[in-house]
Amino acid sequence: MNFKKTLIALFAIIAIGGTAMAQNALNLKALEDKIASLDQKNDAFNFYINLQNSANTYFNSDDYEGIDFKTNQLRLEMRGEIVKGVRYRVRQRMNRGTTAENLDNLSTATDIASISIDLAKNFTVTGGKQCTAFGGYEFDLNPIDVYQFSDMVDNITCFLTGVDFAYQMDDQQFRFQIVNSRNSSLSDEYKTANNVESSKNALGYTLNWNGNLFDGIVQTRWSYSLFQETKEMSTNLIALGTQVKLGKKAQIQFDWMNSNEDIDTKGIVSGMINNGMSATDVVYNSLIAKIDYRLNKKFNMFVKGMYETATNDGNKDENLDDEFRKSYAYMAGVEFHPIADDLKVFFTYTGRFFDYESSITENLGIQDQHTNRLSLGLIYRLKMY
Repeated sequence: MNFKKTLIALFAIIAIGGTAMAQNALNLKALEDKIASLDQKNDAFNFYINLQNSANTYFNSDDYEGIDFKTNQLRLEMRGEIVKGVRYRVRQRMNRGTTAENLDNLSTATDIASISIDLAKNFTVTGGKQCTAFGGYEFDLNPIDVYQFSDMVDNITCFLTGVDFAYQMDDQQFRFQIVNSRNSSLSDEYKTANNVESSKNALGYTLNWNGNLFDGIVQTRWSYSLFQETKEMSTNLIALGTQVKLGKKAQIQFDWMNSNEDIDTKGIVSGMINNGMSATDVVYNSLIAKIDYRLNKKFNMFVKGMYETATNDGNKDENLDDEFRKSYAYMAGVEFHPIADDLKVFFTYTGRFFDYESSITENLGIQDQHTNRLSLGLIYRLKMY
């Protein structure tokens, strides 16, 4: 069995959690021809499976913690154009609960359930549950293509119900989006004092610029958001993502996100205090850099680094510093594309270090953490129809 067939066989093993062996060696050419034959029969209906599976080995500092097989992402997606200029999109997570939230009446398993209408050649309106128009390249990626999210993106509420207006001007896209500020009621979302009142206009507003400069050498995913969380509490979020192409084979992406929150929407600081209440006056900062280098059509290499801070300016405990935590992440990996970009076999290393301020360690008993993970797996955006 040659190297390509070995990797495809490994894909089959990982996809079923390693519980059964492939009965016959897969014919790579036949698989490639089959996928190529799945041309659109029409524009009205397309069905995809978005999958990320991996085998993982874990270490805590230098101590071996164990190994497992895991389905990190499994999302079913339907999309199409019913008539010219009218499109729909539905995407459902298969590893989330299906209980409907009491505000938008959809479960958090439903990422997207929307209709888009082209009102003019360069102007589109989208209504329904949709991805928020936050900037940043990590946020903009299909979740199956992310091996480790930053703390900021991992804890942000990114699928909300509302309306989006998009205007395309040559290579630049400008968006204005209005959505619910959360999926459920204030009491379900936060633990607040009795004097905190729910807002009658609990909405989030986002301005977004998706730019294309210098013939595509520089691209942007920039946004500013204002979310009304309670009657007197809001969140201001800035997300600036910039991508620069370095020749024909390499590119660098840099994201900066800053979230000033009157009430803790990410829950990281609240989880550290752990007093049954949502923290107030919280600031999160996130810096992310990633470099990709495409060796050839089959192989891609990348390195990625993250630095994040969590600060509680509303801290009233004199024994605790306002700066609660710094976190670092560093990653490297190799991706193999045996037949197309929609299928990847990957091997990655992920290291994480959580550095808690001394006052947090001494008074809350939270210790610094240093974790490492090795992962071998596959990513597949499989077009079924």
